[in-house]
Amino acid sequence: MRWFHIGIKDLKVTVRDVAAVGVLLGMPIVLIFILGSALGNLNSSVGKIPVAIVNLDRGRVGAKVTDGFFTDSQLRKLFDATRMRSVSEARDAVARGDLAGALVVPAEFSRRLDTGRPGELTVYTDPGRDISATVFRSVATALSTRVSAASIAARTAAFYVVPLASRDPGIVGSAVGQAVSSATATGALELVTMKETTAAQGREVRNLDYYAGSMSAMFILFGAMFGAFSLVRERSDWTLPRILTTPATRADIVGGKVFGVMAVGMAQWAVLYAFTAGVFGVRWGYAPAVWLVATGTVWSAAGMSVFIAAVGRTVRSVSGISQLFIQAMAALGGSFFPVSVFPAWLQPVHYLTVNGWAIDGFLASMRGAGVLAVLPNVGALVALGAVFFGIGVWRLRWE
Repeated sequence: MRWFHIGIKDLKVTVRDVAAVGVLLGMPIVLIFILGSALGNLNSSVGKIPVAIVNLDRGRVGAKVTDGFFTDSQLRKLFDATRMRSVSEARDAVARGDLAGALVVPAEFSRRLDTGRPGELTVYTDPGRDISATVFRSVATALSTRVSAASIAARTAAFYVVPLASRDPGIVGSAVGQAVSSATATGALELVTMKETTAAQGREVRNLDYYAGSMSAMFILFGAMFGAFSLVRERSDWTLPRILTTPATRADIVGGKVFGVMAVGMAQWAVLYAFTAGVFGVRWGYAPAVWLVATGTVWSAAGMSVFIAAVGRTVRSVSGISQLFIQAMAALGGSFFPVSVFPAWLQPVHYLTVNGWAIDGFLASMRGAGVLAVLPNVGALVALGAVFFGIGVWRLRWE
């Protein structure tokens, strides 16, 4: 049980260190609050996209294209649309950055479609608002596709009616107009609709929930830094060689250090879990699953502490290595930004980090996943911890 007493000693030393407690508990709580409150929900944080609608057409098709921005409930939630009469005014507003985009329906647009001729919608976008401009352009493209269906109906009607024009010259315009009206009135342009859903089933994960998981994972790893500090200090102060003269074996010492890091990590996790759930209202999901992921993350941190102590020779070098290593893992693993915003070629790299597996496991639990669903994440975390631990023991210097 010597390893147990060594671990408890390290736990007491860390708890009594105000700076360590501030890093392990104070900083993650502050960052979770700031990031979660500032960003809120990704969907709601975007806000309404300011756009201009310029309808120079006096026909029914032009009205149908533009009226949806002011009458459709979904489009009204997405866009803050303003009617304008001047194309140049709308274009200048977009150029100044006042608007994310402008949609222009040209004059005689309905008549061109009624007579089977092509029509053209013009969209101006602000390149400085890439996301908003893309959303607006996508909606305009969808509208253009629906209008193209009306044009197809007009052209089809014209193709079959033109041979009869010699008998009745007015029959072409009448038939084409009726075809377009019929396609519009009967809802033919809306026969194919889009149902939007998420690929990940379960509850919605708010930004507050996301950063609770990502920051907890990152700061659990900082516990490895303080575990490495303990080994390096005892080695540089010649305390470690003196301990080796006692009945305590090297296995007792390493086991005690690992146990101390795990004890600190689990205590840290318990406080973060209770505080974020009780005060911030973070929805962690199924408790056994999320605690299992947290335990795997703490084990990885414990293994990493031995690895860092083996690499660093002094307290200063351990601090620098820890900061660089943990921050790199945090950046690549998704602690600062969701992995989904990374380039496609970079996204798989997060599977090489402790943060990546931990955050994916936390998110799965938040969406309602059970223990079985997070077992791959836990297995990966245990494996990463074992690799760190094995390399660390192999390279650890005792004197």
